[in-house]
Amino acid sequence: MAPRISPHTPLSEAQLELVAERFRALAVPSRLRVLNALMGGALGMSELAEATGLQQSNLSRQVTELERAGCVARMREGREVTVQIADPTLAKLCELVCGALQRQANKERARLYGR
Repeated sequence: MAPRISPHTPLSEAQLELVAERFRALAVPSRLRVLNALMGGALGMSELAEATGLQQSNLSRQVTELERAGCVARMREGREVTVQIADPTLAKLCELVCGALQRQANKERARLYGR
């Protein structure tokens, strides 16, 4: 039997810590709301507050944590601060996770209601 060759290269301890940091940043529902709102493109802080329902102080805190983790970037244009997704792979990650959860919900619904 031929040995299984994995396309995945094992990560170093330092890299694993960075991955864990990214997942910690994504583990807060309000931060996921921010990312969800930004999937359509960059938004100003007031637009982002409206889209997420977060108060400005809380929103600023969540954006700071996402920025620290490399998920979003802020740009200043005069007095307006605009936020955008900094890591385009987050969209794919969200598609994978949300898609898996949707399939799981559909299976459960079919099991419960026979559809």
